[in-house]
Amino acid sequence: MKKLKNLTLKKEIKKFNNYIYIFFIFLVLGALFIAIGIYDNRQTSSSYTYLNDIIENKNNEINANAYLEVAQAPYSIAKYEDDENNAFYIVYDGRYFYIAYISDELYEKLNVEGLEEEPLTIYGTTTATPEALRQIALEAYNEGLDEDKQIEMDDFNNYFGEVYLNNVTLKKVNYAFYIISIIPFIISLIFLALFLIKKRQIIKAINQLTEKEIEKLEKEVDKDTTIFNKENHLILTDNYIISFKHGLLLIKYSDLIWVYEKSIKQYGITTAKKVFIMNKKDKTFDILNTNGEKKSNSIIKEVITTISNKNDKVLVGFNKKNEEEINEILKNS
Repeated sequence: MKKLKNLTLKKEIKKFNNYIYIFFIFLVLGALFIAIGIYDNRQTSSSYTYLNDIIENKNNEINANAYLEVAQAPYSIAKYEDDENNAFYIVYDGRYFYIAYISDELYEKLNVEGLEEEPLTIYGTTTATPEALRQIALEAYNEGLDEDKQIEMDDFNNYFGEVYLNNVTLKKVNYAFYIISIIPFIISLIFLALFLIKKRQIIKAINQLTEKEIEKLEKEVDKDTTIFNKENHLILTDNYIISFKHGLLLIKYSDLIWVYEKSIKQYGITTAKKVFIMNKKDKTFDILNTNGEKKSNSIIKEVITTISNKNDKVLVGFNKKNEEEINEILKNS
């Protein structure tokens, strides 16, 4: 890109760097959400204790967060009459037996081949095993075994512990923060795309000018007769309209055929007023956008008057007559 020396132009172009700053802000925000998600899931995992450790080392603590590795399809032993979707199961981790209250949906996920080689981890809370459940589990365990291999109630705690695993779920990563992170990442990409588009527009516009034209343009910008509307990033020099509204628009007054004002209304109320220009190639650009208040009329008038004074052939105003003339001009061009 050809370099500009004019401070006003450089300052206006520099404002587009805000897009890249916003890109980095949302990029960091997205990364922050991911970091929070990773930390949250690590904290959640560390708050669970293996069920056998709770039975042996924590005196069968009740309401403790526990996890268990399932190395064999669970064996159903009992079901509440008023709970059709859950049942009690004997669960095996490859070393010891336990009791767990598991949903039918979760059972289907655990009733698969290959658990011995790749056990699935389940999570829940510990609950004291009632006497009736102990008796049912004992009978289910002893069923089909030789008498010398069967166990008595006195041995129950040594085989199953005094607590069972309740509120059982498969380990699920909390994806909430990861999902939320998508929003800032998308926003960051949008601003990156906007920055690249604007940068490309600026480079293209400047490279279309020769070194002499750039020098002339920069001198015109600094002249006292130049109009600079900072709010709309619009500069009207002796020969050029320079707009930074959508990147960089450099257009000579001599290339224009039409300038007009258009009101934007909502529910019959004017909410904005814009100034549009059209060049000989039938391209339309909006170069001024005001809030529609009465005080904006003077700004609009100044811009339109300046443009029409620089090119006495340009049509002024949006009306049927001008539309017809424009159509004829474009047909003959």
